[in-house]
Amino acid sequence: MAGPEHPSTLFLFPILRRLAMLAAFLAIPVVAGELVARKLIGDAVEHAVAARIGVAPKVGFGSTPLLVQIARGSLDAVNVQADGAHIGGLPPVAISATLRDVHLRSLTGLQGAIGSVSVQARLPASGVRDLLATPACVDSLPKGMSAVLTRNPRVDLFSGRIDLLPPRGRAVEVRLRPYTSGGTLRFAMLALEQAGAPVSGAQLALARVAMHCSRALADLPFGVSLVSASAGPGALTLGFAGAGESFSALG
Repeated sequence: MAGPEHPSTLFLFPILRRLAMLAAFLAIPVVAGELVARKLIGDAVEHAVAARIGVAPKVGFGSTPLLVQIARGSLDAVNVQADGAHIGGLPPVAISATLRDVHLRSLTGLQGAIGSVSVQARLPASGVRDLLATPACVDSLPKGMSAVLTRNPRVDLFSGRIDLLPPRGRAVEVRLRPYTSGGTLRFAMLALEQAGAPVSGAQLALARVAMHCSRALADLPFGVSLVSASAGPGALTLGFAGAGESFSALG
């Protein structure tokens, strides 16, 4: 049978309870300050980014308390996600961006400098079709082939390649590989088929010479440049990167 509790233990209970209540009370302004900081800076970043990409993004600051980051004078990482963004004259894309080591010179004006920026943009098949259904791409093919493809071709995306086909059937098939050169998005012709059979080597060479399929991207946000392009199932993924960009409201 348990004996009576020691008097010192009974004495400690009220003290510990009061300390716990005091700690909880003192934590209230810290939690409130964290919420207010995330709301104010989040709204400012959202507004500024929306002005550059045309749609309101979702903004996150990672798991480190924002008040701690502000006290250091910089934000570890600002994460931005948005659908239907407009960048570089591309059709609407889904973007995921990370702004790292964001130094704040003015919190209220949201001014400072970005250590580095990385952006991934995903362009669906409909957007890729808009890039390819142009005079430099589809219309540069031999007349019979371009007429079959029409200005509304079918686009299938696979790992490493893009297939360009007529709206129905496979009378003509153009296989392309996306890549980047000098900050420009380009498409190289891998293969060309007609009526299900590869064209001759001479025809393929002539088609490659005639088809200068590219898109220069201008006025990109955050001072980034295009650094990569890759085709995957269902989407063309473009990678952008930049560093040392100063900003005022990220504008």
